[in-house]
Order: sequence, then structure tokens, then C-alpha cells
Amino acid sequence: MNTLKIVCPHCKAVNVVKIEESKADIGCQACQHSLLETAPVDCDPETFTAHLNDNDIPVLVDFYSPSCAPCMKMAPDYEKAAASFALEVRFVKVNTEEFPDLARRYEVNLLPTLIAFKNGREVNRFSSALSKDHLSMWAESLIQMVI
Repeated sequence: MNTLKIVCPHCKAVNVVKIEESKADIGCQACQHSLLETAPVDCDPETFTAHLNDNDIPVLVDFYSPSCAPCMKMAPDYEKAAASFALEVRFVKVNTEEFPDLARRYEVNLLPTLIAFKNGREVNRFSSALSKDHLSMWAESLIQMVI
């Protein structure tokens, strides 16, 4: 039986999910919230680390600033793309004004910067706003990527 480790977007608990159940509405074993949460997860450093290190699914990170016009223009498309990939790709956001150390750690110099991680390792990045279609194509490629 194949399983995935999925970090709860609400409480950061690590859940073991059977792949055949991954499309059912599965509740977190710790807090009972749905693991099918589709809204991008706002991350502080602790939450960011949990999602990066403990998820078996790829993680797509939007490093943004509320004062960045392209970031705010892309935000609705990022949310729409996230809604299409529950339990396949975890979409998260890092506010670089609140957490500049995370931005420095990942050498984020332009906003928005999107970084894709698989198995905790950076596999790709873009430093520009992307449309929902481009975000979705990128997420699909992450699912298929073998590293």
C-alpha cells in the first residue's frame, strides 16, 4: 500500500495518507481539519520548514510583499492554481516584509519569486509573476518530476 506524508495546513501535524484515499475528504489526524485545504498556506519560518521537510508532495513557494504590485496582481491566480492541486502540490506564501531572513536564505532578490521544492530540495524558480495557466503547468511538471 502506497502512502504519502502530508503536513496539515492548519496545525502542521504530519499525516500519513493512503494514495487511493488522497482524493477523498481526509481529516487531519491531530486537528480534524480537512487536508484538502486549497488556499495557499501563509508561512512563518517554522511553518515553512515543516512544509518543506515533512511533505511527500512538491511545495511551491511564493515569496511576495504586500507592497509589490506584480505580487498582488498574481495573488488571485496563485490561489486559483492552488485550488486545483489539493494533496498533489502544496502552495505556500512567504511575506518577505515579515520574514526577510527567509528571503535572504533563499537568495530572493526580485519579487515575486516562486521557488519549487521536491523532497525538500529546490528544483526550479521564477522571478516574475505567472498566470494561473503557467502556474498550473508548472505544478503539473512538479508532480511528474522524478528526483
